[in-house]
Amino acid sequence: MSIVTLLLASVLWQTGLPAARAAEEGAPLEIAGGTSTWISRHGSVLVLDRERDGVLQGYLINNSPGKGCRGLPYALHGRIIERTITFQVTWRNGVEDCPRQTEWRAEIRSLENGSFELHAEWEQFSTVIAIGLNHDEARRGKDLFTLQMSNEPPQSNGPEVSVIP
Repeated sequence: MSIVTLLLASVLWQTGLPAARAAEEGAPLEIAGGTSTWISRHGSVLVLDRERDGVLQGYLINNSPGKGCRGLPYALHGRIIERTITFQVTWRNGVEDCPRQTEWRAEIRSLENGSFELHAEWEQFSTVIAIGLNHDEARRGKDLFTLQMSNEPPQSNGPEVSVIP
């Protein structure tokens, strides 16, 4: 778990400053590229790395109470077009395998305080084919992620990364 904590800490310090600077400079959100970190209302961590063409990569650490595959990063891939983000997570990472896949669709919304939220809907499917059994019903839900913005200067000499909200 300490590796995940170290990874999370190294990402969090980089993500808020460029977003705040881009917003102050009036940069359009739909063309900003880079890395951003979002925390859900249940404590899950979403790290998105966006290329200029809108392709997303990153990971999700599930911290929702009562759910499986918790506390470990799971890779994601997707796309962002203007203020809509879509991505998929297959809950398999070489350490733990939960035979499910989740598809997310989220809208980026600006807040009055200058921050941003992702209003997300998700649908989860089994990745196991059950022979002779009824179709596995998809699970659906909603979540809310808030962009993590930091006013603290970085404690490292790492490269500056621009941020999307």
